[in-house]
Amino acid sequence: MGATGQTGTFQGHAIPAFFFFCFGVFFLVLTLRRARSLPPGASFAEAHIPEKNMPMVHKLSVILIVCTALGGVYEGIGGIINAGNFFNQVGHETLYTMYFFVGVVMLLESGQRLPADSSRSALSLALFLEYVLWYDHAIMKNDGTDRHIHVIMALICLAGSVVTAGSVCKPSSVAAYVGGWGMMVLQSFWLITAGINAEFYAIHRHDMGVLLCLEILAMVSIVILGFVCCGPPLKMSEGGYLNGVDTTSRPGRSERKEYETLHLDDDEGENEV
Repeated sequence: MGATGQTGTFQGHAIPAFFFFCFGVFFLVLTLRRARSLPPGASFAEAHIPEKNMPMVHKLSVILIVCTALGGVYEGIGGIINAGNFFNQVGHETLYTMYFFVGVVMLLESGQRLPADSSRSALSLALFLEYVLWYDHAIMKNDGTDRHIHVIMALICLAGSVVTAGSVCKPSSVAAYVGGWGMMVLQSFWLITAGINAEFYAIHRHDMGVLLCLEILAMVSIVILGFVCCGPPLKMSEGGYLNGVDTTSRPGRSERKEYETLHLDDDEGENEV
């Protein structure tokens, strides 16, 4: 139990927060760098979604597997020291196990043993399972503030799972791709908030919504400022591409354009007859 009377410690929340922040920021920065290096008229989605750099995926999978394995062992040793039971923090160990699973899927994908984007599908599943884990953890809390914090954490994970799944199902959406990594950064922010509440400062329940709104704005601002300060200039190029984003991809637009070019409009056809 932390210094504020809540369960957990700041360190216990900060370690996974660091992981989520690094993972999300890495892909956001990589996305920015790739957008800057796109040739004129190229589509970011076609070039980079799903991920095509398998050597990079392999390295990330090894890092993820090692870090999550160490995290699980760390929680187990802490359980032995504090309660004489390796599985005393089974919830935290399950959390590390879910992302260990993501690392294994990434490793298999990098070796072309699984289809493209299997790793992000696994990430979406892990986020959904994290939602289940946090929500179940929340409803057993006796303190209202602690319960509220964990419910919000669960909802952030659910939103991240939906956005990531949407990006996998519609790889042409660069916004969904960026949003998925942004949700990981938001999750790291809220984990730090939970850690502060657990050990340093008891946050009032009526401030929860305010903090969440401010953290969402901070996450979105980071993405926007990164693009404005370091991203490529927005210029319309030939073919209807806006800096690598196909602006003519709306259903029916290209067909309508060809239809009008051939002067096959119903009204015009009637007049000609």
